Amino acid sequence: MKTVVYSRVSTDEQDPESQLQDILDYASNKGYEIIDIFEENISGSVNPFERPVFKKVLKFIANNDVEILLMHDLTRFYRPAPGQVSDTLGMLRKIMDEYNILIEFVSEPKIQDPMLSELWRFLKSWISAYERLQISMRTRYGLLRVRREGKLYHKPDIVYYYASWIYGKRIGDIDQREYETAKKQLIKIVERYWKDKTVKKTRVGELLARNELRELYIRFPSAPRSYLTFYRLMNNGSKKKVKKPA
Repeated sequence: MKTVVYSRVSTDEQDPESQLQDILDYASNKGYEIIDIFEENISGSVNPFERPVFKKVLKFIANNDVEILLMHDLTRFYRPAPGQVSDTLGMLRKIMDEYNILIEFVSEPKIQDPMLSELWRFLKSWISAYERLQISMRTRYGLLRVRREGKLYHKPDIVYYYASWIYGKRIGDIDQREYETAKKQLIKIVERYWKDKTVKKTRVGELLARNELRELYIRFPSAPRSYLTFYRLMNNGSKKKVKKPA
């Protein structure tokens, strides 16, 4: 997932490198793709929307399809004044709503203010629930979009993997025309074994993975190769229950 890092330190804080290293380690463990890092030296009491560098972060997010905004902890985002603790929640929600992005914090903040500490506990729960909702909505709208474009909107079958391999495209980018062309080619390849009475149909996937489709399965180790996979392919995608041959 495309990720932007925002790191904030104040003039009285002397360990910005440690903060950044924690973020980088976290992103690496999550498998996130960091596409830019923004560092700002400013007091945490300054409203994030009024900080010069944070403004650049939001502009970058808007123009580069960023999916994750990653910060070290809640205090890196904002240290509100007494009586304004709840403002933090509103700010986070504004960013997530307006920029269609998920926000993650790497570690637990060191908070002395009991109200801010209570807010952090609430935020952890709220952000987790809110991000699940955002992901669900993204998935729903994503499915509608790819349906309109005639692209993949369900669990990929072996034809999608084959089409992705021969066209050099991502599975989700395969359109209907490419799918149908790939299907015809794949059926011709599978027929060699499927119609050979000396070959058990339960071994077709194994034989293809060794021979004609070897490179496909190297690229996509999780691509289906079961008997049912090729039964459906050779019977026009039928999903009825079938009796496995001896």
